[in-house]
Amino acid sequence: MINAPQQLSPRHGRFFGLGAMAAWTLFLALDGCAQYHAQPLHPATFHSHFQHRSLTNPHLRKFIAAQPIRMPPGFPHRQTLSTLVATGWYYSAALRVQAAQIALAQANLITASQSPNPTVGLSPTYAAKVSPGVSPWILGFNFDIPIETAGRRQDRMAQAAALIHAGRFNFGQTAWNVRQTIRRAFITYLYARKHVRLLARQAADTRLIASLLKARFAAGDISRPVFAAAQIQTRQAALALLAGQGRMRQRRSQLAAALSVPARALAGVKWFTPHLWTLPRVRALKLRPLVRAALLNRMDIQSLLEQYQAAEAAFKLQVARQYPDIHLGPGYKFDQGANEFTLGFSMTLPVFNQNQGAIAAANAHRRLIAANLRQQQTMVITAIGTGLATYRADLRQWRAARAIALRQRRQWHLTREAFHAGAQSRLALAEAQFALMTYQLLALHERRQAALALGHLDNLLEKPLGRTPAQPKGLQP
Repeated sequence: MINAPQQLSPRHGRFFGLGAMAAWTLFLALDGCAQYHAQPLHPATFHSHFQHRSLTNPHLRKFIAAQPIRMPPGFPHRQTLSTLVATGWYYSAALRVQAAQIALAQANLITASQSPNPTVGLSPTYAAKVSPGVSPWILGFNFDIPIETAGRRQDRMAQAAALIHAGRFNFGQTAWNVRQTIRRAFITYLYARKHVRLLARQAADTRLIASLLKARFAAGDISRPVFAAAQIQTRQAALALLAGQGRMRQRRSQLAAALSVPARALAGVKWFTPHLWTLPRVRALKLRPLVRAALLNRMDIQSLLEQYQAAEAAFKLQVARQYPDIHLGPGYKFDQGANEFTLGFSMTLPVFNQNQGAIAAANAHRRLIAANLRQQQTMVITAIGTGLATYRADLRQWRAARAIALRQRRQWHLTREAFHAGAQSRLALAEAQFALMTYQLLALHERRQAALALGHLDNLLEKPLGRTPAQPKGLQP
């Protein structure tokens, strides 16, 4: 005999109506959640994309046009240091990593600002044996509503916001590092080009001297050791020229690597460098203003200050966690025909520990960042003094070498005039020109050293002493 199904009471109907309403509310909440979208990576295609990078990319040109720089006539086939720096920013993978770090820090701020969600539980129970006329179902809802205490949410938000600011300074630091790498690579490449030109002229002079001495040796006017020394000097000049050409190609590859482009992207590019060779006078560089500017402008110091603020907020958060959160647990139960309402309350009892370990760790982390900040400031102060002294010495050496080269140039002019007047031989003119190239090579080397010393000082300040912007516009999120 089949029993007829038991009819639900009106109270059952109300209970299941509440359950259906809760389920529908949960469905609507889940319906508003974010959706997953796959973004696969294909490492094999990156090499092809890299090889197609160029200085004439229309998107790159649009990016450079948005920067606060002046483009030279003939751009993009004519480049300046500023346009090269902007190109390096556009293609830099390190800047994209820092931008992603900022986006992650911003997402962490969203997480820190969220309040904990309440939880709901359903506990249906069926009683096997009940009295006649009594419903066998015991149905109930229970909730857990957490309440944060001691301002923890504000502390988490303060910590996350400070880390966002630190990330922005790290972004600026990376942009500065890209700029300095390009500047050094560009200067060394241009000096290598000038060096090769002087070496080529010097090699031509040695060949001319050797040919003139060969005729004199054949006539018996000079000894064999003198002629052999001239031949050795010719071979040495040829080897020096070959080595210089190799260094020039190497510097060109280093410049392309600093720009994150293939070396062939620099083919046919002309350089416009009206202010690159300017070396400021030592009188314009005072130690105390330089140190003050460095302590105010260096982005690693600013980043450490923001990290210290984040550590302060983290320490405050751990102190606040000594005080337990409160959990409210209201509930409802339909117990065999009776409506029962409950109001629960719970909290963690700080009996065995009061969060001392996390507080001590947060305080130690705060002291560590403060020590790192003092160490960095000390390094900057001492390094600027050393860098300024190095620049002064290199500038003095360059001026001395330039003065010698200028005196030799005057001597070469006098020898050339005497040669045209018939008072000097072609050999004397060739030897004077060889000496001029030698002193010009020395002056070029000293000028390169002074320019690199100035770049090092510029890097310590993290503030452009020239006209190149320090940070990109349009990349930072």
